[in-house]
Amino acid sequence: MVLNIEEEAKRFIALKKREFITEIDKMYTTTSDYIVYHLHPSEERDHAIKALQEAVLWSKHCMDKHGIQ
Repeated sequence: MVLNIEEEAKRFIALKKREFITEIDKMYTTTSDYIVYHLHPSEERDHAIKALQEAVLWSKHCMDKHGIQ
């Protein structure tokens, strides 16, 4: 089956988006686990985790709104 250039571009972009989401989710998990393991339970640690979650959500929102490089 031959794909036209437009379909091929859409598939490529979808693949790049899936890769981005997969990688950012892995990085979030790794970083969050590292913070929880190395810092004592505290309000500051909770704030750090929340800020990390926000960074991931904003990154995904940016990807949805503006696309991916």
